Amino acid sequence: MQYRSLGRTDLEVSAVGLGAWEIGGAVTLTFDGLGTIPHGWGSTDDAASLDLIARCRDAGVNFIDTAPIYGDGHSEDVIGRALADCRDEWVVCTKGGHGAAEGKAWTDFSKEKLLWQIDESLRRLRMDHVDAYLLHGPSADDIARGECLEAMEIMRAQGKTRFVGVSIGPNEMGVELMQRGVVDMLQQSISIIGPQAKDALLPAAVEHNVGIVARGVFGQGFLPGTLKPDAQFGDDDRRSWQKIEAKQALVAKAEALRELTGPERSPAQLCVQYVLQLTGVTTVIAGTSKWAHMEENIAAVDCPPLTDEDLALIAEVQG
Repeated sequence: MQYRSLGRTDLEVSAVGLGAWEIGGAVTLTFDGLGTIPHGWGSTDDAASLDLIARCRDAGVNFIDTAPIYGDGHSEDVIGRALADCRDEWVVCTKGGHGAAEGKAWTDFSKEKLLWQIDESLRRLRMDHVDAYLLHGPSADDIARGECLEAMEIMRAQGKTRFVGVSIGPNEMGVELMQRGVVDMLQQSISIIGPQAKDALLPAAVEHNVGIVARGVFGQGFLPGTLKPDAQFGDDDRRSWQKIEAKQALVAKAEALRELTGPERSPAQLCVQYVLQLTGVTTVIAGTSKWAHMEENIAAVDCPPLTDEDLALIAEVQG
């Protein structure tokens, strides 16, 4: 495993981390504008999830990312059980601003709600602090009001989190937050077909010494090339309600990149490797509930380097 400094923090994190949305299991929530939909990736087995985390630890993975909305708190609960005897070996990141009550999802970035929510997260995680606490997709208006940023500084002062940051949507928001000096790290969706962060966000991260956690590297599982546009998902999988046109586009991109794969590099490893070679990216969080998939992702750090010809083909596919 490779380890990298997480920006200006004193944290050394594995280049491949574990995204723990999947281990939250199946949950159905009602969202304004979307109705009642599955918000997980299908049912999971807690024993398998505990084994997955233990195997990740043995393989050198030390960064794990979760949130209370993942499985309506179940992801945090599983992590709390898994790390009970090895907490100090892990860099734990959770988030706030979204949650659910009685089956209905809510969004609230007020200071009061966030300070309540971190206490709930710590209770489920069975910890007195997390290493990083992120705002989970706030709007520009949430940031402008300032309560959420104030809440994070209070959490830090109280010792409930060591470092703070934001899981962003627009790259422009991340650049502004770094320029203001209010974040230690950012989380953003970065993939082999969606590398827009490299234009402004990643150079700014290098300039301001802010860690970047890359999510979404597998395009909801379609970029590794094992899923087809007409793949059937259970009623408890969030992909069951997403548009087929989006799935077709992802599969087409995966097919176009297939010539870069072979015995020395699988499609999933290509996805991980490409993002990790972008200057400014600290770690990739690979979301999965299966050890076989995670083992493959971890091995991406040992694949042959991408050549200039490889990168040229990738740029062509990206358009």
